[in-house]
Amino acid sequence: MPNRTRHTISRADRRRNELAKSRLSNLRAALKKLGASHSLISNPTDVGYLTGFLGGDSVLIAGSGKPTIISDTRYLEELEPFKPIAKILMRTGPIIDAAASVFGDLHVAGRLDGAAVQSDHMTLGEESALKAACKKYRVPVRSIRPTPGLVNTLRCCKDKAEIGLIRAALDLQQEALLESFENFKAGMSELEFAAELEYQMKSRGSIEPAFGTIVAAGASGSHPHYRPADIPIKRGSTLLIDWGATWQGYRGDMTRTLGVGRWPREMREAHKVVLDAHEAAARAIKPGVTGAQLDTIARDVIAGAGYGKAFVHSLGHGVGMDVHESPRLSSQSGDVLEAGHVITIEPGIYLPGVGGIRIEDVYAVTARGSKNLCTLPKDIGWAIL
Repeated sequence: MPNRTRHTISRADRRRNELAKSRLSNLRAALKKLGASHSLISNPTDVGYLTGFLGGDSVLIAGSGKPTIISDTRYLEELEPFKPIAKILMRTGPIIDAAASVFGDLHVAGRLDGAAVQSDHMTLGEESALKAACKKYRVPVRSIRPTPGLVNTLRCCKDKAEIGLIRAALDLQQEALLESFENFKAGMSELEFAAELEYQMKSRGSIEPAFGTIVAAGASGSHPHYRPADIPIKRGSTLLIDWGATWQGYRGDMTRTLGVGRWPREMREAHKVVLDAHEAAARAIKPGVTGAQLDTIARDVIAGAGYGKAFVHSLGHGVGMDVHESPRLSSQSGDVLEAGHVITIEPGIYLPGVGGIRIEDVYAVTARGSKNLCTLPKDIGWAIL
């Protein structure tokens, strides 16, 4: 068997590890407030946020002392540069059993004083299995504390580096859309255009779409979360495109609705109303405003134009390593905007049997207002394919 070459820690690795140390320190502070010494991070996105490791199929035990990443031999080489910030445990059995064994070692050493688990991610079956495994390693089951939203709270406000990565994802996907327009031909199917758009994103470095790409032609656009089908995109119809790229673990999310060749008369007014609602809500973004207040601003514009019942979803959501994060922008949301939040504004009008209009951009909340991270125009004069 050939000898393995030891991984050289690069400058980028060191920068990532320094960021991870800061985030792990924030987690320890949050755990201290909860009265727990350690946490089991089972959400792979949260593992990526706290450590920089994006491989998946791994969990993190963090708290006082050096954290432990539990993984398997598929990631042996990939995890090498993370050794300066974490112990690496290659499991040979179930991942839950390996986590319980680490808790067992901490308990024996007298260092375990409460173990927070991600009850908003862990299934009931996994929680039951963990408690059973803890008994096996003589860890008091009372130590296990279901704790929802632990890392989500830390991830809410983005730093400059994170906003830069989201902007990079958005830049990439906008370039991909414009290139896809160059290759568009009337009559191609929704599925064909979605494939073209995803190809253009991947060819620019997006390892995967941020979510299932939506390409909805004509009447299909009245379904807000539509799945592309083998339906031709015809001239004289509308085309709703909701797409996103992924860049270094961070995601973009935008929507544009276009007229194919020309705009259908019945949809021109709806486009103007949606654009007015979008811009009214965007102008109101600033720290201290609630998600419900922004939703009301956009909804009032749409309702005032007679389309109130046609706006069937909330105004927007946070974006980051997941495409849907906190804060929430809805009529029921009490979330208060803070500098560092990154949110979507995406009002829509959906007319069954006719089509749909949605216009979505991503905004970073600043100390005094907001910054639009997107650059594509939104006016109807531009939105013709």
